Order: sequence, then structure tokens, then C-alpha cells
Amino acid sequence: MKYIYTFLMLIAVSFFVISSSTIELSANNDSARGATIVVAPNGYESSPGNGVFTGPTATTPRTYQWLIHESQLTNLIGTNLSALTYRLPLSATGPWPAADVTITNYDIYLSGSVAPENRSLTFADNIVGPQTQVRTGQLIIPANSFTSGGNPVNSFGMDITFDNPWLYTGGHLLIELRHTGFTGTSRTNEAITASGGAPYGTLVSACWTGSYTGTSGSQGNFAILKLTGESAGPNFNYGSNGQAGNNLYYFANSLATMAPSYPTYE
Repeated sequence: MKYIYTFLMLIAVSFFVISSSTIELSANNDSARGATIVVAPNGYESSPGNGVFTGPTATTPRTYQWLIHESQLTNLIGTNLSALTYRLPLSATGPWPAADVTITNYDIYLSGSVAPENRSLTFADNIVGPQTQVRTGQLIIPANSFTSGGNPVNSFGMDITFDNPWLYTGGHLLIELRHTGFTGTSRTNEAITASGGAPYGTLVSACWTGSYTGTSGSQGNFAILKLTGESAGPNFNYGSNGQAGNNLYYFANSLATMAPSYPTYE
């Protein structure tokens, strides 16, 4: 009888260890969070802009700044910005580019920004705080990466990913693009016109010049953007059912190791 009891205890302990490991694995899977996507200006996810702009995909060199009001970026707070992209206007009659495009230098910088209504045509005056280069060097855009024929808008093109994701903690955002142009055909992007009123000048603004190293320029239309933010850390409440009071369940992280704690049985 003694041996039978010991045997049963071993089975119980083994079952608990396996069960605990399984629960921990499930908790880790639950903690994985997908990317957060924001279109700027907000509301243009499925609504076309009222204009176009060539800057980001022009054959000739450009320096271009997007200024975005913090109210447009609430869902990205606490995420690492990792990519951006644009889309073709509804007037496009076919995908772009017709053949692969290589841009020798396609450099992107992120920083805080003055409010869009306070935009200066001197690029440095729009930068608030440190400016960080998040992408540098060559960009290859494969043929047909930007599609046409959408309804009510075209799909956004290929993601232009950053070499170094940038933690967004809130505030107005400045995106600065400097590129050296390419051999091929320029393509306009869907945009908000500078002369069409809000949201331009209140929630978004832009400026540009036809030089890779420009320091000042002219007012420009705002090319509609899709921004991608990735999780900047672990989810501290695994499996939370979102309830209040005593009807809760969650697996808490260990603050020391950032690993999920084992649940207890009561």
C-alpha cells in the first residue's frame, strides 16, 4: 500500500508540473500582441483624400516633412514605430511601379514636432527634442507594390520598414524623409491638399524641397500615411477577462524576470 501511495503521488506531481508548464505556455501565447495600425489623418482609412503629392515617390531628390498632431496618434502611444507606407490615388489607372525601382538613399528620421498649425518652412524649426534616424540606405520597391482599382480607396503599398524601431510616448510627431530619387517614373500619392482647409493646418501639415540635403522649402500637400507600431513590452495581465470585482482571472508577470508567474489553485 505504501508503494502504491508513493506511485500515485508521483503521478500527481508530474501532472501538476506538466499542467503548470502548459498553462505558462498558453499565457505566453496570450501575451503576443499584433501590430497597431494608424492612418493619418484619422478617418481616411476608407475615405479618399482630396488631392495628390509626388514627394515620397518622386524620381528627383526630395526632403519632405510630415507634421502630425498628437490626437491622431493616441493608439500608438507606448509602441515602437516600425514602418510606414502610402497609397495611390483613385485616379491611378494601374499599379506602380511597372518595374522594380531602386532608390540609393531613402532615409527616414523621427522626432517630436511643433503643432501642425505652427509649422515652419525651415525644416530644423519643426523638430522638437532629439531627432533619430530610423532608416538609412537603399530602398528597393518591387514592381506592382502599390495597387490601383480599389473601392472606395486603394490599398496601402508595401511597408517601408525601419532599421531601428522608435518608441512613441506621445506628443506631436515629425517624420522627415530624405531620398535621392531614382531612374523610372514618378508616382503621385493620395494626399490632403494644403489649400482645402481642415484637417490640413490643424491636425496635419507638410513641407518639402527638391533636394536631398535641403534645409528649407515650401508648403506641401500631406501624403496620407499608414503607420505601424509594434508592442514595446510584455503584457502585464495575461488572460484578463476585462471584468471588475471578484470575477477576474489573469496570470501576472514577475517584475524581476518579466516572465509569467505560475497560477495558483484554490
